[in-house]
Amino acid sequence: MQKQQIHFVTGKGGVGKSFFAAALAQGLAKKAKFSPSKTAAHKPILLAEFNDHSFYQEYLGNNPAYFDLAQWTGTECLKEYALHLLKVEALYKLFFANPISKALIDVSPGLHELAILGRATSLPRKHGPPLKYQHMVFDAFSTGHFLTMFRSPAGLAKIIQFGPMGEQTRSIDQWIRNPEFCHVHLVSLPEELPATETAELYHSIKDEFGLTPKVYLNKYFFLKKADLKNEPESVKKYFTNMLEQQELAENIFTDQKIKFTPVPLIPEIDTEKLLHEASEYLVKEVL
Repeated sequence: MQKQQIHFVTGKGGVGKSFFAAALAQGLAKKAKFSPSKTAAHKPILLAEFNDHSFYQEYLGNNPAYFDLAQWTGTECLKEYALHLLKVEALYKLFFANPISKALIDVSPGLHELAILGRATSLPRKHGPPLKYQHMVFDAFSTGHFLTMFRSPAGLAKIIQFGPMGEQTRSIDQWIRNPEFCHVHLVSLPEELPATETAELYHSIKDEFGLTPKVYLNKYFFLKKADLKNEPESVKKYFTNMLEQQELAENIFTDQKIKFTPVPLIPEIDTEKLLHEASEYLVKEVL
């Protein structure tokens, strides 16, 4: 089995990052030559979302063909870490499940985010139940919260310098900075405001963590204004405005020397067909 890689998908709210994460997971499964027709005890790809309420169970159903589906919360990940550390559930309840401890945990900055990153990096750190997937794709938090999550290991490492917690925190920080293991995918719409926020996050991740994120312009129109000359005026006006916004987004990335991949708007409403077309495009153009 090849070395594991993890993929965080983030972007401004409303840019389509959740759909893109599912398409990426399916594309990685196809690249790994996984066929859903095989009788496999273990799929090579995991798609996990960091939400209390699942988007994918409603959108994809409970049993997607190409990848395993999971829902991670900070509370659940923290409990898993604590049980692994303490070994006995009674001790966990004594230290973590009483009202005072729960209140302190809830207000501790970055602790839930650290627990999520701890689970994501558990295999190479050899700590906790190993998740033996070739690729794990995370539908992560939106831009601001995502950056807070990525900063949490280094921040907590300064506070907790000794003992198992300090050691594991520093280890988590090292692994999310490893470009062979950790990959960040930034999804933007081809519009000025999302592109500006995406560019800011790109530079923050590159400067602070030494990673070069991959950037995608989602719902991209492969059109030129000349293609609209025979269209009705209302259609021409609508698409001209969209193309001008798209050009502004492209210029933002070009001026800042940020490479980006356009991902086309796919005129399809059937979820299975939409994921198939999007994942095929990613396999061909990106993966």
